Amino acid sequence: MLSCKSENQERKKLIENAPLISQKYIDDTGKEIVLPGKPKKVLSLAPNITEIIFAIGAEDKLIGRSQACDYPEAALYVQEFQTYPSLDLEQIKASDADLLLVTDEIFTEENVLQLERLGMNVYRQSYKKLEDVYRGIKKLGVILDVEAQAEHLADSLADLEKRIIARTEGLAKYRTIMLIKNDAPLMVAGGGGYLNTLIEKAGAKNVFASLPKAYQDISPEDFVASKPEYLILPSSSDQAYAELVANFPALYFTKAQETGQIHIVDPDILYRPGPRLLDGLLMLSQIFHSQLTKDQFVPAP
Repeated sequence: MLSCKSENQERKKLIENAPLISQKYIDDTGKEIVLPGKPKKVLSLAPNITEIIFAIGAEDKLIGRSQACDYPEAALYVQEFQTYPSLDLEQIKASDADLLLVTDEIFTEENVLQLERLGMNVYRQSYKKLEDVYRGIKKLGVILDVEAQAEHLADSLADLEKRIIARTEGLAKYRTIMLIKNDAPLMVAGGGGYLNTLIEKAGAKNVFASLPKAYQDISPEDFVASKPEYLILPSSSDQAYAELVANFPALYFTKAQETGQIHIVDPDILYRPGPRLLDGLLMLSQIFHSQLTKDQFVPAP
């Protein structure tokens, strides 16, 4: 009669020698990716995806990351792959990754075709609203075999969102511009992306929400005519606003300038649709409504 230890060893051997069962995944562009088994070696070429991988505890499967993937700090110890100014196709091919994880905002169709010609499997995610971020986290959890952790993270973020909305929905909706680019041509957050969702759920009004694109070029005249009460500048430079008015002096004369509601904020918590996006939503809610504090968003014990 086999001992318990022997039975476990036999069972482990059977599992290891079992034939691989193919895995099918549909990415956010509708493309089907078929792998011989669950991916064990993935390459993340998008900063938000790298953050998600660490947040759901799947970093043991991460064999590489792009130059821009700099958070969390542990990501810096993962091998770096060149994606800018152009893809290092030879380096990526040599990685022998089971799956490449990218976003449609960073990777064009031509980029994906380049990688697929190398025989690489490419999975793209897309985010138009906050719900897409939660869904994307859960899908990565399934792919990377950490489904429970991903479900918990996504549900926790969705719960925080609900608490923020509950605190802001009855408050004043200030006219707001989120400025993406402060030189010519000016670019703002339009109504077609998740940044518009952040502004609205934080309790403000995006004055360019009627524009269909996620990122929209506007003229200086459009900027002034929109009469912003708040100006949000995601930038790593504390001179971003000074540079804006140096480039366009007429933009100085706004309600936002008059009342001191010019806010330069960390771009990473707004431009990376991952776990820290809710930090961005919380920050915006406190900018628009200074009476709100972080303590008000902590769930009751």
